[in-house]
Amino acid sequence: MATTIQLSEETQGKLFQLVARLQSETGRRVSYDEAIAFLMEQAQGTREARDRFGKLFGALRGEKGVWQDLRRLRASENKRHERLARSA
Repeated sequence: MATTIQLSEETQGKLFQLVARLQSETGRRVSYDEAIAFLMEQAQGTREARDRFGKLFGALRGEKGVWQDLRRLRASENKRHERLARSA
C-alpha cells in the first residue's frame, strides 16, 4: 500500500543522496522505502549501542564534566596515535 508523505526540500534532497549512495554501494536500484528502512535500522542500532554503553558506564550518567574529560582524553589519544603512525 503506497502512502504519500510530506518532506521539506532539504530532507528530500538528503534522502535522494542516501538513495544514490545505497544504489552505488549495492549496485542495484534502491527505493525510498528501502532507504527509510535503512535509516530506521541504523537508528535502532545506535539506540541499542547507547543502551549497552550506558550500562557499562551507568555511574557516569548525568556527569557532563566527566564525559567532557573522556572526550578530550579520547581526542588527545587519537592525535597521539596519528603522530605515532606518521613517524613509523
